[in-house]
Amino acid sequence: METNELRLLKLQTELKSFGLNPAEWSLQKIQVLGYLLQNTQDEKFAMYGRLEYRDKKPRWKSLEVVSL
Repeated sequence: METNELRLLKLQTELKSFGLNPAEWSLQKIQVLGYLLQNTQDEKFAMYGRLEYRDKKPRWKSLEVVSL
C-alpha cells in the first residue's frame, strides 16, 4: 500500500510531463482529486491540479494557473 507521502512525491515528479521543475513546487491536497501547487520561489504563483486514475494509479489530468 502506498503512503500519502510517497503518492505526493510521485505526483510531484510527474510535473516534468508539464515542463515544470518538480523541485520548484509544493503540493497540498485540497479535494479528493484536486491539489494546490505552489511555487516555492514565488508564493504568489499557484496552480490547481486535477487528477485522474489510470490503471488504479493517480496521474495529472490538468493544471491551471490560479494566481501569478
